[in-house]
Amino acid sequence: MPWHQALRNAELTDNSFIGIRVDARHVLVSRTDGELHAVTNVCPHNGTLLSGGVAKEGCITCPGHFWRFDLATGQKQGDPNTVLTTYPTQVRAGWIEIDLPEPTTAKSLREILLASARGEDVRDEVSL
Repeated sequence: MPWHQALRNAELTDNSFIGIRVDARHVLVSRTDGELHAVTNVCPHNGTLLSGGVAKEGCITCPGHFWRFDLATGQKQGDPNTVLTTYPTQVRAGWIEIDLPEPTTAKSLREILLASARGEDVRDEVSL
């Protein structure tokens, strides 16, 4: 996975967060008690940007429906099966960098239908 410069280290104070776009993806970068974290900035419930919410005690509360996520682990409080994607972070040469996976290319509807007709599992290819 390639490292991407996200923002200057000095821009993120302790116990704060910033929502940014890195490599065309929404990322929420936070610093809690001196520790850097990066998670996807999109709530899995309805797509609301989490950066519009409130952070307190190491958690971000979604402004849409008030789901709370741990900024270090991405886990939704009270639901171990709902987890935000987390990304490794580092500080190098005064920049906060995020290690993002290579973007995946979405399959066309035709490709998905042909795979389904062949009996392949396409559940990961479609959103229901």
